[in-house]
Amino acid sequence: MIKTISSKLLKKGMFIHELDCSWMKHPFARNQFIITEQSDIKKILDVGIKSLKIDTSKGIGIGTSKTQSAEQQPTKNNPLPHQPSRKKTRKDARKIKDHAELAISNIMADVKLGKQVEMGQVTPVVDKMAESVLENHNTLLGLSRIRNMDTYTFEHSVNIGVLMMSFTKSRGMSQKIIHEVGIGGLLHDIGKTLTPPEILNKAGKLTDDEFIIMRRHVVDSREILLKTPGISQNALDVAALHHEKYDGSGYPDGKKGDEISDIGQMSAIVDVYDALTADRCYHKGQDPSVVLKRMLSWTGSHFNPALMQEFIQCVGIYPPATLVLLSNNYLAVVIETNQQLLLPRVVCFLNTKTNETIKPKVIDLSKQDIITVSSSEAEQKWNIDPQKYLDII
Repeated sequence: MIKTISSKLLKKGMFIHELDCSWMKHPFARNQFIITEQSDIKKILDVGIKSLKIDTSKGIGIGTSKTQSAEQQPTKNNPLPHQPSRKKTRKDARKIKDHAELAISNIMADVKLGKQVEMGQVTPVVDKMAESVLENHNTLLGLSRIRNMDTYTFEHSVNIGVLMMSFTKSRGMSQKIIHEVGIGGLLHDIGKTLTPPEILNKAGKLTDDEFIIMRRHVVDSREILLKTPGISQNALDVAALHHEKYDGSGYPDGKKGDEISDIGQMSAIVDVYDALTADRCYHKGQDPSVVLKRMLSWTGSHFNPALMQEFIQCVGIYPPATLVLLSNNYLAVVIETNQQLLLPRVVCFLNTKTNETIKPKVIDLSKQDIITVSSSEAEQKWNIDPQKYLDII
């Protein structure tokens, strides 16, 4: 239940649903989070926030004692009942991702043969994706880093679904919207089934005439989905607006600013982020931290500045499954993002100075003052599969 309370009544264990000020004016990386330290309360009071909203379904309420709060928190010796292990959660998420890729592959094959999109093929997949995102969006975000150049179109569609669902969740949107944008993400490139394969898969730069044909896929996607019974406006916006730009220089309609819905503006950010981090036949995928820096330079032109900042809060500077070099010369893989974006939770496994492997050790960099991230690292440079280390913790 959402309740508005005085900030003076805050205590550890409460879940902040909404702070009574803009994101730019408060000191936290996210708008929604659980109070874990007394210092969090002090920060809220120090910036002059008089009241705020808490969610008692995700944290304690005003009448809950600190003792009760402690009893509700999972510990090593007292885990929450029925709480799945991280390894099982990731295994389930991998199955969901695989099923989603198979589903979108089959749907695209059917559309290419002139068949209509069947929502019955999409909805069960998105239901499972929504469950996973709502449980722990870091898990599916980490799996979205798995790339296969040969199945780019299918993986890209699934990744857009995952990223859009995570983005809407992090913005506090309803489960209904989370579900709708998941459908939109899976189907956003359905129009590419009508794009000539020699253009779609061309390794070199497209000619002007070829680019005109390529751009047609957005219109085709919109027309295909408009004929799909049960499609929502939010799902349609993901497909129809993901190539529009904030300054009006995008396509197919050259819409700008508020002419593009929030969902459409979000999908434009997500689509570019996933495309630039992916290996393609014509370019090597870039590190997420590099991509985010590039995208920040395009805010105000390509992207809504406020939404771009919120997207960074969602995925983190170092997203799950990113390989990083720590300041103590150990190599690690990011497990989860934190409110402190530069200090994620990681599992370290290799001393790069001595080349000595160690038993994987989990460190929450936000809860210590010594070790930081020095740089993100290319998986190919170290010949390491980050997923291997995520799956053994």
